[in-house]
Amino acid sequence: MNGALIIAYHPEIGQIERLVERIAPQVDRLLIVDNSQPPAGMASDLASQAAVIEPGANLGVAEAINRGVNELLGQGAQRVLLLDQDSLPAADMVTTLAACLDDAGKQGRRVAAAGPVIRDQVSGKKAPFVRFALPFNRRFSGQQGAVACDFLITSGTLINLQCWDQVGPMKGAWFIDNIDLEWCFRARRAGFDILGCFDTCLEHAIGQPRYALPGKRLAYRHHGPERLHTMMRNRAFLYRSQAPVAWVVQDLVRVAVKFAWFGLLVPPRWQNIRAMLRGLGEGLFRRPVP
Repeated sequence: MNGALIIAYHPEIGQIERLVERIAPQVDRLLIVDNSQPPAGMASDLASQAAVIEPGANLGVAEAINRGVNELLGQGAQRVLLLDQDSLPAADMVTTLAACLDDAGKQGRRVAAAGPVIRDQVSGKKAPFVRFALPFNRRFSGQQGAVACDFLITSGTLINLQCWDQVGPMKGAWFIDNIDLEWCFRARRAGFDILGCFDTCLEHAIGQPRYALPGKRLAYRHHGPERLHTMMRNRAFLYRSQAPVAWVVQDLVRVAVKFAWFGLLVPPRWQNIRAMLRGLGEGLFRRPVP
């Protein structure tokens, strides 16, 4: 049985309805965890298509996923598709990803999850699947079939629940940032493959870019101090968790760029610097949160 899990947080009008309309015919069970405070009030509107959990607090993406997966496991689901509210899957996505998992299983491969090609709704660009390496990553795009990769973003990932107990749940206390990387890295260490499937696509809104200069030059994604704190804390936790060396080396460069960008160019500069330093300090010197 295939289930799908949507994590919602103050969705735009019609956003969840469009997603439900697209995904409901593809799965046997559809569950929404509404992290909004107060709840968005979608339970009655979607009662015929989806069950809605309103936890009464913003659990964060990771813990919302854990609760939803456990609920669907209890209902007999063998696979669960994870979706953000700002994503739109292809009409055949679940069938295609499930076939990808089945084919790999017939070949004797242990696969934790499969995911689609991600297409940015703003730019229209398709992201490649990646294997981390030094000095340059290996990037795979424009092919057919599936390829082993090192990570998938959360939205669009179809998890094989036969591996859930062995890999373990998402890091609930991490809240949001890098939870997909951490889970995929952990699955790889446990001996499971992560597969990128070229034969289906997910449209995903990464967020509207901001520009540092006139003429739409030097685009960046804006984050406030608290989000920067969480980003830095979680990446430092990842450094200490047997993450791939190639990823760590490359991410240290990204850290330097973020400090330069948000500390020198993007206000509130001093608050940004303090938040990032506090996050790195917690991540490097405190016991990792579960």
